[in-house]
Amino acid sequence: MKNRLTCIVILGPFRSGTSLVSRILSKLGVDFGPGGRMLKADRFNPDGYFQHKDVRIANNRLIKSVGSSVAWPEHPQVLSSRGDLALLQRARLLDWTLEPKMWGIKDPRFCVTLLSWISAERLDPHRLSIVRVERDVEDAAIDLLGLPELARQLPARTTQSAMDTIGRYAEFAAWHTTNLQIPSHALNYDALLANSTQCVSDLSDFIHLGTKRQVRAATECIRR
Repeated sequence: MKNRLTCIVILGPFRSGTSLVSRILSKLGVDFGPGGRMLKADRFNPDGYFQHKDVRIANNRLIKSVGSSVAWPEHPQVLSSRGDLALLQRARLLDWTLEPKMWGIKDPRFCVTLLSWISAERLDPHRLSIVRVERDVEDAAIDLLGLPELARQLPARTTQSAMDTIGRYAEFAAWHTTNLQIPSHALNYDALLANSTQCVSDLSDFIHLGTKRQVRAATECIRR
């Protein structure tokens, strides 16, 4: 593998606060790559998604390559062993990570696909750290139902159906952190809002990055 730089992978279900955490990490100095290749900000995420369009497409296709859906994906081990890992081999997917910086990558689908990226040798587990974002399942599910693109993929457009999907992603995110023995840091969305200063400071300590000024700027972006 050519890339031997440190990567932060943000794991968390849809609407769990992964975009906010990515923005905080960006303020601390983590490079999420060229903005022109990210999903555009919209009314659901006015400060941006920090999520690359090509990575999202690759993850979608990988999930579907085993006959499952984004709303109810197969277990990470099934994807890794039976999925079409060639979908992750496109050179352009991670070409921006070759810069000598700590870089980050974010897509809720990584809760399911991270093992596949490692198996495909696109991410080096010895150079990874995980920030796992947690949020109340029902709160995240209610927000999920407000996103037409995702809500229409649910088996039923009900709170329970959305909760089932959120719960599955949370389960697989926890599976990755438990079984891959990669350094990880859990961050609760509600705790982040309630105690921003401490949470951002703890996150900065975990990634060993961020000056006092950067920590202050990251904290202020939450309040804003």
